[in-house]
Amino acid sequence: MTGIVQPLRYGDVGGAPPTYQIPRAGVSTSGTVGTTSAALIPAGTFSNSATIQNTHATQTLTLSFNTTALATDIKLGAGASITLPFGPTNALYGLGSGAGTTWAAIGA
Repeated sequence: MTGIVQPLRYGDVGGAPPTYQIPRAGVSTSGTVGTTSAALIPAGTFSNSATIQNTHATQTLTLSFNTTALATDIKLGAGASITLPFGPTNALYGLGSGAGTTWAAIGA
């Protein structure tokens, strides 16, 4: 077997084989928010990750993990999105730069 490279198998180097969590079904939601802070995503909706997109053509969406989103928090321009590689344990709040700022979220 000279010259043949064999891949390592779990257990060849030591340690237990990895365990895998069964993936959770995806969750999606969407809505609108105005110039008053409101909860966009309730606490515990996503446990693994979440992607939030500002789907409005011209307005800015501001996101916050605090109970009141402020104009100085995380801003998403029109069409922009952010992916959180974790599921927020508390609610995610939003604030639009104008009435009827639209958004969408998907995650697991």
